[in-house]
Amino acid sequence: MIRTRYSQFSSINITNLVDVTMTLLVVFMLAGPVMHRSVDIRPPSSDQGRIIQRLDPGTSLVVELDSLGNLSVSGEPLSMAELSPLAEAALASGRTEAFVRADRAVRYEAVAATLSELRRGGYETVGLVQEAAAEGGR
Repeated sequence: MIRTRYSQFSSINITNLVDVTMTLLVVFMLAGPVMHRSVDIRPPSSDQGRIIQRLDPGTSLVVELDSLGNLSVSGEPLSMAELSPLAEAALASGRTEAFVRADRAVRYEAVAATLSELRRGGYETVGLVQEAAAEGGR
């Protein structure tokens, strides 16, 4: 009878499972904040105005209004009272343009209040972001 030097090990080796689980945990912890950078907003469409392909966050302050009238800047929610000091700080840091990106279902009152707070913060002109109109008209 030939004896083997190795004997069978009857328990499960979970080291690989723990390694994969920890790697996935780290990946999702790092990717989580990046995935939700913006609120789901559908601005009205138009075929008029200046076409802007991409808003540069280093030179533009983009204020977003969702359909319920909630404000956010760079995905971070804020109140209407916080908008004017934020606009002053953004203007002082070199953000020369301000834009309001509002959902098409938001009340005009919320858009007007946002524009007033941005003006109080120092921005004389504020752009309104719209989607490009679909070919064939709507």
